Amino acid sequence: MSPSPLARILTDAIERTLDYRVAIAFSGGLDSATLAAVAKEKVETHLITISAGESPDLLAAREAAAALGLPLQEVVLDEKTIENTAQHCQRLMDGTLTDLELMAGLWHVAEAAKEAGFKTLLTGSGAEETFIGYNKYYEAHDRGLDLQAVLDEEIRTLPSRDLMRAQMVCRHWEVEVRTPFLDEELLKAVRAVPISERIGTREMKKPLLRKLAAELGVPDCARLRPKKAMQYGSGMHKVMEKMHKEGRLKTEPNRVPEWLKEKRE
Repeated sequence: MSPSPLARILTDAIERTLDYRVAIAFSGGLDSATLAAVAKEKVETHLITISAGESPDLLAAREAAAALGLPLQEVVLDEKTIENTAQHCQRLMDGTLTDLELMAGLWHVAEAAKEAGFKTLLTGSGAEETFIGYNKYYEAHDRGLDLQAVLDEEIRTLPSRDLMRAQMVCRHWEVEVRTPFLDEELLKAVRAVPISERIGTREMKKPLLRKLAAELGVPDCARLRPKKAMQYGSGMHKVMEKMHKEGRLKTEPNRVPEWLKEKRE
């Protein structure tokens, strides 16, 4: 069966970011497995997963990589290595605990990509904003806010938040980070789909992306896996939260979006 027009647009968005060989920050979940399923049909594709010990992400990544028939590079980190990396990241830019957790994880993925000879790294950044993947968006919807306006604002501010930090980390390792889920044509096409068709349940978010992933051959073990943020799935949060509580890691206060803060007040 031919893919739907939207599945074709998603495929094109991913293909536009490909080099002759690419590495993918891989958790074994929906977003990264979708990137991998498309990329492997066109270019040499190398999956990299990071983990603090034997984490849920590591187990899921092994299963999904095997189902995709792709090699998986495992980067397993101990507490001392994570602490050193967090300090490196903090020298690049201050941030919240979540910011530093994400930067530290990406630091090791980018390092592994460079050491394996890859200059291009694909990440799933933007998938949550594009396909409605965060709990806060469900809260916005439940509270009667204009969810599309919320998503538009989240996407608009991404370059000054997550993307800037990702670029700084990857630039340190001379690796270019690319974000297919933020492709302009894809954003426009997804935005045209009614919110009612894009919003799922809090237990199984991003129904539209899961549907498209099925068309693109993403294995069910990844396609149907519930969302678990990288810092939690990899075990990074547990280690870095302990460091923070012990005073070994100074962070900025968590940020609450204005639209969410106003409604809560």
